[in-house]
Amino acid sequence: MSRLGFNASDFTQDWAILPMGRGTTLLDPTLDLCSANYASESGRETRRQVVANREKSPYLFLSTEAVKYKSVAAAEAALAELKKNYELCVKNKGGTENGIFTPYSFQQIPSSNAKLVDESNRVLVRATIGTGQTARQLLAFYQYRGAYFTGLYIVLNGEKPISDSEVLRWFDVAAVMAERLNQKQ
Repeated sequence: MSRLGFNASDFTQDWAILPMGRGTTLLDPTLDLCSANYASESGRETRRQVVANREKSPYLFLSTEAVKYKSVAAAEAALAELKKNYELCVKNKGGTENGIFTPYSFQQIPSSNAKLVDESNRVLVRATIGTGQTARQLLAFYQYRGAYFTGLYIVLNGEKPISDSEVLRWFDVAAVMAERLNQKQ
């Protein structure tokens, strides 16, 4: 699992790559996009989520997550559930959790030649979550292959969407995650 997400060798020495609190347990959800509940979480076998931090980082949250599901069918169920909840979130312009609606505003994802997993096995998200002072930007790459999943999550504070040029740079990182995922098979 440690080879699927961020590794210390992916960054310069001024970055710290650390397991996220409870990031090696199944206590926290893998899929929580748009405040949705995911029944497929019960299909996970192992999980590893790490965060990348450094002093004066522009990112509120920068993380990768790797999950091994109990079976290929369990991973496929998770992907199907993610796609369904994403489509509902786009349609409803947000999601509700514990009775509280969180607005999402989705932006177009620029075209890239980066080699990610097949389009049918991924979900890419570029969105503004919330409004005003609580707004944050999300760029997420959810990629599945066989019984495995990798997620790449980039979150910034503010209402200004992540620029196209930065999105394209993160596509290159997502391609590295896809290559690692493909080597797992």
